[in-house]
Amino acid sequence: MNSEAGAAIPAEEVLARKWDRCLSNFVLKVGAATSVGIVTSVLLFRKRTWPVALSSGIGLGIAYEQCQRSFDPNVTLNAVRVPKPTTPPTA
Repeated sequence: MNSEAGAAIPAEEVLARKWDRCLSNFVLKVGAATSVGIVTSVLLFRKRTWPVALSSGIGLGIAYEQCQRSFDPNVTLNAVRVPKPTTPPTA
């Protein structure tokens, strides 16, 4: 740690912390999702592999999206706003 009270954290340290957070987030999300997929596969789908692959992919996608947001906080989802339909006034 820095001994000075107002010392700034170097950019390399900030980048290293973000990468550490992304990697640990990746391991946790994919591990938890894979565990859920295994349990689901055993209990509901007679030991098929697709629930494991699906849940692992979902965990990977969530971890990737959160990592992308940590490096660029201005990233937004590509959502399309659907306008409310306007109805003509009734007489």
